[in-house]
Amino acid sequence: MIRLAWRNLLRNRARTALTVGGIGFSVLLVSFAMSLQSGSYEIMIDSATGYFTGHGQISHRDFVDQPRLEHTVTNASNLQARLAQIDGLRVFPRAQAFAVVSLAGGVSEDSSAADPQTGDLQNYDPQSEPSSEKSLGGMVIGVDFSAERSYLDVYENVVAGKVPTEPGQALIGSAMARNLGAQIGDELIVLGSGKQGAVAAAIFVIAGIVETGQVELDRSLLLAPFAELADALYLEDEAHMLVLMVDDLSELTATASSVAELLPEALTVQTWQQLMPMIEQSIELDRAGAVLFYSLLLILVAFAVVNTFVMVLFERTREFGLFMALGMRPGQVIAQVQFEALLLSLLGVALGLLFAYPLITYLTGVGIPLDQMGGEEAIRQMQMGSMERIFPKISWSSVTTAPLVMIVGTQLAALVSTVRVRGIHPVTALRTE
Repeated sequence: MIRLAWRNLLRNRARTALTVGGIGFSVLLVSFAMSLQSGSYEIMIDSATGYFTGHGQISHRDFVDQPRLEHTVTNASNLQARLAQIDGLRVFPRAQAFAVVSLAGGVSEDSSAADPQTGDLQNYDPQSEPSSEKSLGGMVIGVDFSAERSYLDVYENVVAGKVPTEPGQALIGSAMARNLGAQIGDELIVLGSGKQGAVAAAIFVIAGIVETGQVELDRSLLLAPFAELADALYLEDEAHMLVLMVDDLSELTATASSVAELLPEALTVQTWQQLMPMIEQSIELDRAGAVLFYSLLLILVAFAVVNTFVMVLFERTREFGLFMALGMRPGQVIAQVQFEALLLSLLGVALGLLFAYPLITYLTGVGIPLDQMGGEEAIRQMQMGSMERIFPKISWSSVTTAPLVMIVGTQLAALVSTVRVRGIHPVTALRTE
C-alpha cells in the first residue's frame, strides 16, 4: 500500500508539489506566528508587571477592596523571610498612604526641623508653615530602593538626579516636581494621618525625579524609603503589601499556590491577572483574533486539498473501477486514497517544520528589532516598555498545533472527495475514457 500510494503521488508531480508546498507554508506561517505571539505576550507581561506592580502582591483581604491605612500585613519581616525561602521568588515590602506634600523651605527657626538625612520629625512643629505657596495631595509609597531597583524598571525612568541611596532621600513624580517648583536637593514636607488617627509627618530630600509616562501618576507619586515612611505612619513591623517577583513567569501559578499555603487567613495573594485584568483581556482578545486568522488560513489550505482529491477522483475513476472489479471493496479503495492523503500531509508538515524550527530557534536567540515593527509609538502602545527586540518563544503548542490540524484536515478533505467512490459501478467505470 505504501509503494502504491507513493507511486500515485508521483503521477502528477506538479500538483503534488503545489499541495505539499501549500501545507508546508501554512505550517511554517502558523508555527512562526504562534511563537512570535507567545514571545510578544511574555514581553508585554514582563514590561507591565516588571515596571512597578510586580508579578504578584500579598495584602490584607480588606485592603484589596478598601486600601485603608489600618489594613496591613502584620509580622511583615517574618513573613518576608519565610517567603524568601521559596526558590525563584523575590519579596519586597511596601507601605502606602495619601498625604499633603509641600516644599520645606519655611520651617521656623524656633522649632527643631527634621534631620534631612533621617527624616526624624520627633521635634518638628507641624504648625510651622512651609514657604512654598503650593501644597499638593500625593500618594506616598514606601519602597526598598536597594532591592527593587535590580528587578523593577520604574527606576530606569529617573530623568533627573538619581535613585536614592541614603536615608531621607526620595523620588518625586515629574509633574508633581513641576507643580511644586521643586528641584533636586530640595526638602519635602509630608503631612498625613498615621495609624489610630495620629499625625504622620516626615521630611525627605529629593534625590531624583521620575517620569512614568502616566500623567496622573507623575502628578501625585512620591517614592520614599520604606522604613522611614513606616515609622512616620506608626506601623510596627507592618506593610501594606508585599510585592512578588518570580524568576520564571511560567512558574507563577505554582509559586502563587506555594505562597498561599504560607499565608494566614487574613491575607491574600493576587497575581498580575487580578492586579491588571486589562492586560489579560487584551491578550485574550488578540489571541482570539489570531486563532480566527490561523483557522481561515488552514481552511483555505484544506480547500486546496479538497480540489486536489476531486481531480484525483475524476482522473482515476477507471482505476478505481478496475480495483473493485478485481475484488476490492469501496471501503478499501477509500482507505488507499486516505493513505495517500496521509503521506501528502506528512510531507507538507515535514517541509514546514524543516524551515520553521531553525528559523524560530535562530530568532529566539537574536530577536527581531522592534523599530522594524511600527516605530517607537507602536512599541509604547504595545506596552513593551524599553524593550528593543522581541524574541519568539518556541513551545510545544506552537510547533504541534498547525501540523496536527493539517494532518487531520487533509484526511477530512480527502474523505469528503473520495467518499463518492462508493457510488462507482465497476463496469461503468471501466468504460470511462
